Amino acid sequence: MVSSSGDVFSEVIVKRKTTTGNIVVRVICGIVTFLIAALFVLGFFAAFPGLFIFALVILVLEYFVIRFQKVEYEYIFTSGDLDFDQLTGDFKRKRKLSVNFESMEVLAMEGSHWLDPYQHGEAKVYDFSSRDKSKKRYVYVGSGDNGRIKVIFEPSEKMLDNMYNYSPSKVKKEA
Repeated sequence: MVSSSGDVFSEVIVKRKTTTGNIVVRVICGIVTFLIAALFVLGFFAAFPGLFIFALVILVLEYFVIRFQKVEYEYIFTSGDLDFDQLTGDFKRKRKLSVNFESMEVLAMEGSHWLDPYQHGEAKVYDFSSRDKSKKRYVYVGSGDNGRIKVIFEPSEKMLDNMYNYSPSKVKKEA
């Protein structure tokens, strides 16, 4: 998409895959909720009203713990700038990383031979993918504030086309 100012713009939102740890946290929260409900039904809180307030605080905390389990990443590409935002629980947005294609060395599909020269050596790795190995994942390799960085993400075909059109010598599209 080209804006009225001539900038190329595309965005993608990717939901992070639910892990075993996420499921364990949800099960524990469910058990605690069940125990609190059982105590309420048995009239335990009538005998100890102070515990009722404590139980309400626990239930509110559980609500936020479960909400924070949902994580999505938004990629925004605008004429050579690529931003990575983390969306947590449908209400919190945080900019995790911004990169510029001027500092990019290569962008290629994960496992591509184009990435072989960058396999060894120090690099800070950022994983903004869904963590689903069956999806096409790309790796951005470039210079960061403190050395080389590698960013793993899952751009859409449209975003990949926009990045290729911006920097065809550095973006290696797979057929």
